[in-house]
Amino acid sequence: MNAEVAMMLQVAVAGPAKPINSAPSYRRAALVLGAVIGAHLVLLAIALSARDRIVERPVEPRTITAMLLSPEPELVKPAREVAPEVAPEVAPEIARPAPAVPAAAAVAVPPPAAHPAAHVKPAPQPRPSVPRSAAAPAPTVAPPPTTTPSASAAPSTMPQAAQQQPASPAAPATPATPTATAAAPAANPAPAASSEPRNVSHIDCSIPKPDYPDVSQRRGEHGTAVVRFVVGLSGKIETAQLQRSSGSTRLDDAALAAVHAGSCQPYRDNGTPVRAAYAQSFVFGLTE
Repeated sequence: MNAEVAMMLQVAVAGPAKPINSAPSYRRAALVLGAVIGAHLVLLAIALSARDRIVERPVEPRTITAMLLSPEPELVKPAREVAPEVAPEVAPEIARPAPAVPAAAAVAVPPPAAHPAAHVKPAPQPRPSVPRSAAAPAPTVAPPPTTTPSASAAPSTMPQAAQQQPASPAAPATPATPTATAAAPAANPAPAASSEPRNVSHIDCSIPKPDYPDVSQRRGEHGTAVVRFVVGLSGKIETAQLQRSSGSTRLDDAALAAVHAGSCQPYRDNGTPVRAAYAQSFVFGLTE
C-alpha cells in the first residue's frame, strides 16, 4: 500500500517535468490515483465493517446426564397391638321383693242379687278352723332325744365310773331347740292370715236408711250403690269404700254416710272374733 502511495507521489511530481505529453499522462495518473483511492476506501469500509461485526461464537451444546434413582422401599411400620376392650362389669340387679298388697286392696266379692237385710243374722254356719288346728301340733315336731341316756344305762355290768361318763353327753339334747324354733315360724303366719278381713255373706249390723237428697229427687237421679265396709274385732266399722257407683255422686255420698253412721257386732268364727268384710247395697228409687 505504501508503494502505491509512493508511485502516486512520483507521478504527481514527475508530471510537470514532461509538458509535451502532460494531458495523457495526467489522465492516466488521475485514473490510477482514483483507483488507488477507491481501493483504499473499499479496504477502509471493509475494515470498519469487520470491526463492527459481532463474531458469533458457536455455542457448544451442553450434555445433561440424568440418572434415574430407584424409589426407596417404604418402611412398613408394625401394626400396633390394640388391647381388647374390656366390657364394664355390670352389677347384677338385685331383685326387689314385690310390695305386699294391703288388705284393703283385695278384690271384693260382688254382692248377691238378692241381698238380705243388714239387721237379720241367720244362724252361723260352722267353719273348719284348718289354720289353727295345723299350727297347734307344731311345737311337738322335734321331741327331745331321750335314747342316749337309756343306751348308756343298758350295760349294767360296766363299772360305776364308766356309767357316770355317759351322763355328760346328755348335753347334745340341746340341738332339739333349733328344730323347735324352726317349727315356730311355721306357726307364726297364722296371725297374719287372721289380720286380713274375711269376706262374709252375712253380718249383724244396724245401718240406718240413707237420706235421699232433694236435688237428686228433683233431677230424677236413681240407682243402686254398693258399699263395702270392714268390721273390726270390737265390732267397729274400720273402713268403708264405694264398690259400685249408682251413677250419681250425691247418692254415693249418702250411702257412705249411712254406713259410717251404723254399728255392728263382732263377727265370730267358732267363738273367736275375726275381722270381716261385707258389701251392703242401697237402692235409690223415685217411688220411695
